[in-house]
Amino acid sequence: MHKVRQIILILLCCLMAEPTLAEDDVLSLLKELKAQVKELKSQVEQSNSRVTELEKERQQYRAEQQAFKASAVPAQANTTQAAGQAAPAKSNEKPVVTVGDVKGTFKIPGTDTSIGLGGYIKTDVLLNNVSAGRDKFGDQQLLLSQIPVGGAPGEHSQLTFHSKESRLWFKSFTPSAWGDVNTFLEIDFFDAPGTYTYTPRLRHAYGSIGNFLAGQTWTTFLNVAAIPDILDFGGSAGQVSNLRQPLVRWSQPISWAGTPMELQVALEAPRSRVWVDNRFDSSAAGSASFYPNSDSFFMTPNADRYPDMVARVNFNPAWGNISLSALTRQIRYTNSTTNTPATSITGYQQDAWGGAVSLAGKINTFGLDNIRFMAHYGNGQGRYVTTPNTFADAALDRNGNLDLVTTYGGMLAYQYWWSKQWRSNVAYGLSRADQPGYVNQLLNQQVQSIHANLLWSPISQAMLGLEYIYANRELISGQAGDLQRLQFSARYNF
Repeated sequence: MHKVRQIILILLCCLMAEPTLAEDDVLSLLKELKAQVKELKSQVEQSNSRVTELEKERQQYRAEQQAFKASAVPAQANTTQAAGQAAPAKSNEKPVVTVGDVKGTFKIPGTDTSIGLGGYIKTDVLLNNVSAGRDKFGDQQLLLSQIPVGGAPGEHSQLTFHSKESRLWFKSFTPSAWGDVNTFLEIDFFDAPGTYTYTPRLRHAYGSIGNFLAGQTWTTFLNVAAIPDILDFGGSAGQVSNLRQPLVRWSQPISWAGTPMELQVALEAPRSRVWVDNRFDSSAAGSASFYPNSDSFFMTPNADRYPDMVARVNFNPAWGNISLSALTRQIRYTNSTTNTPATSITGYQQDAWGGAVSLAGKINTFGLDNIRFMAHYGNGQGRYVTTPNTFADAALDRNGNLDLVTTYGGMLAYQYWWSKQWRSNVAYGLSRADQPGYVNQLLNQQVQSIHANLLWSPISQAMLGLEYIYANRELISGQAGDLQRLQFSARYNF
């Protein structure tokens, strides 16, 4: 602008100059005017060049922003093509992977689905005072039904190494107008009892949309938050069983006096487990026996007609979690041809309805410390309590009468944090069955266990621990067997 003013002043001087102005002075003024115009033209060209450069940078930035949005937002239908207009040019930019909506997940390019993959590697070293037998689950986890009793033979000071508890899981999250669509799939390697046989086993496989869930996962009768923090995979003798099975479940958030709560109702896969007197049905002799040298058998007739029905209320105050569960189920036994020593009965069937309740929870005490507990009582709930195959749901006498077995028990555990890296857990559990008087005397009457450990987690991805386990199994006959175990575990999360 300054240069323009100078040019105008020079022109005015020329116009207003007297006729007597020297010719040399006029030429000098014209030369100066020409130089000023040339300099002004150069500045204009530089400004135009800079504007062009800035416009190119702005267009490149917009293109990058459009490519980023295309990778994070699902592609929409081309409405312009539907209207007969030309489709926009396709971008050469490839969609990029972005962080998912849930921590530890990432989004599938071009979708709203967040996926995650994880699990852990766990190695267990177990030193048992007595062995459950060659290639038995009882040497790899606490399985109370396999503790030797009386004069039963068993290898003493038996050592087992395995990594069967190692897990791999996959999960996904997708928002929708009906609520979040979530899936979860998890496997471990506890399918076969062989000590050095690693056969994958399905643990969880379920999906949910909003409040509705369907698939295989923890039974609704179990409050997972109350499971004690122990190294042993089997669990405490007094707790509700760590049972996973196919089910459908509805979860409804509610509140009471300003405290968040949740009501859950579920239909779950039925599976009756019956002890059968083989003097009524000699075909029972073909079933798997859990008590050597006896005529006691658990049978699963595969004749169930109704699902197991479970309801649970979860109370979630700031100081912990408490749940009350109720279970009702039909126990059913059928046999198209029942063979007895004296006769043959065709089309025999017998059934009975049973029920149970469970109170469980986790209560915070001081700092990170907490108390965990479970208590259960009912008839026909044998499959839902303690470790597998400990109690039957019902018993069938020599006359074909079906009686439900009443079981009850509880578990109490305390978790103490020495520091943010060190913690200890102590858990005691007991379960007992009131068996009918006619059953085999080698059936279980009572089981109990104690777990005590010291765990060290130097980082969140690693844990090393040492645990002592004492367990006892007592039969109706009065015979008993004890198990003492020292377990070392190393776990690495990924």
